Amino acid sequence: MKNCRTTIRRGFTLLELIITTAMLAALTTSCMVVVRTSYTAWNRHEDDHSQRQAGLDVLNHIVRTARQVKAVTAISLASDNSGTLTMLDINGNLLVWDHDSGSKEVRYGVTTATNLLASGVEELTFVGRKADGVTATTDPGLIHSVECTSKVNVTRPTGAETITSTCRAWLRVW
Repeated sequence: MKNCRTTIRRGFTLLELIITTAMLAALTTSCMVVVRTSYTAWNRHEDDHSQRQAGLDVLNHIVRTARQVKAVTAISLASDNSGTLTMLDINGNLLVWDHDSGSKEVRYGVTTATNLLASGVEELTFVGRKADGVTATTDPGLIHSVECTSKVNVTRPTGAETITSTCRAWLRVW
């Protein structure tokens, strides 16, 4: 007669545990690579968006305000990449915008530009236009619209790329 013993295995062998651990480690490593790549792409996208938005916010602020002023009292030359603009509002206040090329900041204020409006703006130019909307002028008495251009740099894997935004604001009170 044969003695039949049935053995019941409980648990895993050492080989099974090593293989499972190796597979889990490979899966975790590949997931972390995907997460890290996605996080880097997300941060780059947010940086690009904030830089672009800084340039657009400056233009929006100038356009909204310019539509409500009496006149332009001073404007920098169109060739000046770090421009300044001064306008007289309906209450008699002088509103000033000034770009600092060293710090790449745009400042705004009443009488003097002391409040930070945006940072990271590479260039800010202003062009005064006559009533025909085409002819450029620096004579404050002839300016009926102001064309503003902002430039910001966004970082790409191949290097910096310059984003240019332009808008024009017509003065409502001539």
